[in-house]
Amino acid sequence: MHWPNVRERAKSIKKGEEEQKDKQKDIMKQTLTIPETFLGVGYTKDRAGLPLEAVRVPVRQPAADQVLIRVAASSLNPLEYKLAELNFLGRTPPVVLGLDLSGIVAATGSAVRDVAVGDAVVAMADLNGDGGWGAGNGGEPSYALAKEFLTVPKPESLSFLSAAALPMCFLSAFAGLYGTVGVGDTVYIPGGGGGVGHLAVQMAARVLGAGQVISSGSTSQSMALARQSGAHYVFDYKHDDIAAEIAKLTSGRGADLVFDATYSERGFVETAKAVRRGGSWVVLGVGPGKTTRLVETQSPVDAILTERGVKHINVNILRYFSEPAILDDKAKAFLKRGMTLAMEWARQGLVVPHVGRTIDSTVEAINVGLLSLKSGSATLGKVAVIVDQDMAIDTR
Repeated sequence: MHWPNVRERAKSIKKGEEEQKDKQKDIMKQTLTIPETFLGVGYTKDRAGLPLEAVRVPVRQPAADQVLIRVAASSLNPLEYKLAELNFLGRTPPVVLGLDLSGIVAATGSAVRDVAVGDAVVAMADLNGDGGWGAGNGGEPSYALAKEFLTVPKPESLSFLSAAALPMCFLSAFAGLYGTVGVGDTVYIPGGGGGVGHLAVQMAARVLGAGQVISSGSTSQSMALARQSGAHYVFDYKHDDIAAEIAKLTSGRGADLVFDATYSERGFVETAKAVRRGGSWVVLGVGPGKTTRLVETQSPVDAILTERGVKHINVNILRYFSEPAILDDKAKAFLKRGMTLAMEWARQGLVVPHVGRTIDSTVEAINVGLLSLKSGSATLGKVAVIVDQDMAIDTR
């Protein structure tokens, strides 16, 4: 008596699979037909800042070492509103933003060997190039170029949406921790509920063998995400004396390594006090006294670190694109390794992006999201951007 229901269920499943296959065929046909232009989201005037605008730009053909990607999804990063405000790479507008990418390879340069047309990939666009945010919300496809060494195959188990939340934040955490964290180290990562921070906590706790991972936040939600990401101890930086708490946990020594990705001048001073003598203080970005990029201010951080014999390490992914001479073969291999491990560790469930909010790729939604990032009231973890609705929800 149950067989009719089973048959109907089987027919329904088969119909759904056929519809999905037809949809993928349509996407592939569109991918192979590359338009001359697309409607992107970016800035149209030098140092115009927010709000970003819709701008029609050409779809550029890939150079020998580049991959052209039809974009399925992206995510928001603070760098994007900073580029719009300061244009510190000296770009000539219009500039389309959206530098984290996932999608389908539409074309490849003559020297590209590791990916092919039709492959599902994850990439980071050149930070001195154009991104892939589209203003059409899937009404027309969006495209972006990426170097082959920054483009890797997307695991089938990882959705385009989740994959697109990884590249820039993962590489930032990877550059700060990989090869720096020692097995058994006590590591302090402030802001463990942030985009870079929650990935860094997972990396240190689940992959790199840290003995104790300590984090901090200012809300119950951000502190909960830090714990969920693997932090053994999480403090409230507004109320706790974190340096003193870390001293208690380490018999007075302090953390072996601090990785500070908060871009907070006041926070830098506090985290510098948490490092043990002879330890390492790793900071993301330009570092103390320079976070505005407009005026350099006096910061006591270097004096604190020097007095304690602490190694000061700056991690700045942007430098690879603002100072091309340092982007040598060794640096390219390191970044390629990072992108490859991002996919491997995500597939294994070791370092997984927390997508706290998902928005459509519209001018309005992207501007609201970037303003939220700038104000410090952003969603936990990452904000993902659906650039192509049909592709973004498909894991391929």
